[in-house]
Amino acid sequence: MTPVPRRPRRRLPGHDGAVVSNAAEAIRSAHKWFESNSGWAPPDPDTLYEWVADGVCRCPDECLVAPDGWCRHGLASWWLILRALDEQPALDRRTPVPEPHPSRLDLRRPDRVAILAAHEEAVAAGAAGYADPSSGLYVLTVRSLEARGSCCERGCRHCPYLLAEG
Repeated sequence: MTPVPRRPRRRLPGHDGAVVSNAAEAIRSAHKWFESNSGWAPPDPDTLYEWVADGVCRCPDECLVAPDGWCRHGLASWWLILRALDEQPALDRRTPVPEPHPSRLDLRRPDRVAILAAHEEAVAAGAAGYADPSSGLYVLTVRSLEARGSCCERGCRHCPYLLAEG
């Protein structure tokens, strides 16, 4: 019996039309996707742990993939995205963390102290972000936004570039 030749793996274009062929490209593709798709929130640590224990993970667009994989749309799994954020070079954590601009965090919010405490704790731990105490949504820290290198213009609560301008 003659073996059936294997078809070469098709490389599919991502959401932006670019072909994604490795994890780094998939992570970049996911960050680009975040810039035009609001309302995303990564899974909480327990959910992520359960997914990985089951050998699966979701992407930001809800596609189901392997934990270290990416979907046919070119978006990395949440496991890859969060791992990449946590592996960013540590910034100097001795410098004070600036207060969010009042347009991003109202001075009169009743949960302001809890938000700032969660942010400070995440920065001290070197985490990329924290769960908002009120909504539970994932919020990036000033350090992880600073490591990005520029403002994404998506209204991030702790944007260091907005502070420099305003």
